Order: sequence, then C-alpha cells, then structure tokens
Amino acid sequence: MSRKNIASAALLKNLQVPQGDRTYEKILDAGLALFVEFGLRRTTMEDVATRAGIGRATAYRRFADKDQLIQVVILRECQRQLAMIEDELEKLDSGLERVLESFVLAVTRAHRHPLLKRLLTSEPETILPLLTQRLWQMMGFFRIYLAGLLQVEQDSGAIRQQPMEPMAELMLRLMQSMVLSPDGVLNPADADSVRRVAEDYLRPLLTP
Repeated sequence: MSRKNIASAALLKNLQVPQGDRTYEKILDAGLALFVEFGLRRTTMEDVATRAGIGRATAYRRFADKDQLIQVVILRECQRQLAMIEDELEKLDSGLERVLESFVLAVTRAHRHPLLKRLLTSEPETILPLLTQRLWQMMGFFRIYLAGLLQVEQDSGAIRQQPMEPMAELMLRLMQSMVLSPDGVLNPADADSVRRVAEDYLRPLLTP
C-alpha cells in the first residue's frame, strides 16, 4: 500500500467512516452540496435526506444530528484534499521540497475550497468556532500525521534533526491562521505568496 493510501485509510478509520456504505456516501454528498448552496443554518436534515433520495429516518440512522453530519462532511473533504496533495508531492524528489510544498498546497487548497469560502463569507460566526474549537480530533490527527511525514524526511536526512510534533503543530497553526484570517500581507489566495512564507520562515527551520 502506498503512503497516500495508508494515510487515506488511517484518516477514514480515525473518522469512523464506513467504507462501502453507499447510503452514507449519498448523505455526505447531499450535505456537502446543500451546505455550499445554502449554508449550514438554512440546511436541515430533512433537506439532506430529500437531496440524497432517502427517508428522514434513514438519514438519522447514519447521523445523530446535523452537527455530526457537518463535522463528518468537513473531515471527509480534508481527507480528499490530503489525497490530492499527496499525489502532487509524489512528483518531487527532494524531501525538504516536499515538506515546503505540502504547506503551500494545504493553504491554497483550503482557501479556495467552495465550502470553506461559502461559510467564511456567509456565516463566520458558525464555522470559526467549529474549526478552531470543536474539531480537535481532526487537528490532533493531522498533527500526528504531519509529524509522521516529517519524521520520514528527517530519517532520510532531508530535514533538520528536531522534535517533529512541535514542528508539525507550528505548521498547522500557521496554515490555520492564514486560511481563517486571510486579510493581510500573507495572501493565502496566491501560491507564490504562500511559497514565499514557506521559503522565508519554514525553510530555515527545516534545513539540515
């Protein structure tokens, strides 16, 4: 199994998403589409069930309430973006460059994701507490996951010897800040701007 598939499988297991449950996937797809179109507040579980072509009771057998559905939809989108980022990183030969580019791709992809853009624009008071306070499971997983990738590059001699979990958390907190507070001189919409941040501030911390 490739590193990408291992990571994706680990995230799905961590989220307890039942693979192969087509009804579950239809609910997630319907939830994502409605959240992008109407936002979180205006979307009900009944709306999601109707869009998915299932009964209301069936939806509630998979998800206890809308809050649970929201969290799993967001986490599944993170898993999908992670898989695409890893595909891009496979094209790079240098371990240090892979680490720096992972930061660039994570920031720019998150910034332009249609769901995040919709919610930050229309109901920031809903999404900001969710992303900064309640999704501790996601942040904890990504810290451990990123630390594992950093450890692989460290073991190969590509990056500096140092504790990897603090470095991973530093990178994640910087990503979070740039994505959730985009107004400023550090522009998450511009890959070149994000790459300069990686070059100026992360490369010195990672170079052996």
